[in-house]
Amino acid sequence: MAGLKLQTKSADKILYGIKFPWDDKETPIQMLGLQAASSTTNTRASSAVNLKQGVLHTSGSRSETFVVDSYWTIGDKIHDGIKRAVQQDVAVGIWRMDFNEATLDADGKVKSVPAEFGMAKPNGLPETEAVNNLLHANITYNIDGNTQDGVLDVSEIDPQLLADGLQMFDFAHNTDIGGSTTTGSTPGSTTGTATGSTTDGK
Repeated sequence: MAGLKLQTKSADKILYGIKFPWDDKETPIQMLGLQAASSTTNTRASSAVNLKQGVLHTSGSRSETFVVDSYWTIGDKIHDGIKRAVQQDVAVGIWRMDFNEATLDADGKVKSVPAEFGMAKPNGLPETEAVNNLLHANITYNIDGNTQDGVLDVSEIDPQLLADGLQMFDFAHNTDIGGSTTTGSTPGSTTGTATGSTTDGK
């Protein structure tokens, strides 16, 4: 008898996306911060009825949550958007995308990806301020109703999600590095550009 063949999935290829109700309709789905551990719950409420013959358990409605540990970059508008959603007590759109089962085109690039969608209210924005570590928040998104299964086309997803979500960096050529708009001064150097000329001390 052959041994069992277990199908495994990489947790690194399961990413969460978000969209806020005040975003434009054309705005693509954006990555829910740089993500670490994430999980979901899908539980059904139950109650116990005491009968003379014993206890009878009855089932109630299902309850789903997405839990995402997000790390924020400087000036991250997703962080600010979640803060606003918590303050205004509004639901946001959440997608759980499984790139383990993504459909690829002839060039090997992602063409579409299966996803679960739900409207959810984040339970808060608890900032974790560990010493010598990045700012991050572990947030529970309480799904209103139940999630729905579907498929997202790559055109619906922010290209940055594919670049930064599945891997930290793409391959770079020499022309991709440099030309930073950040300027600074070093000892012995001057900053700025001369706008005039001098001739014979004049």
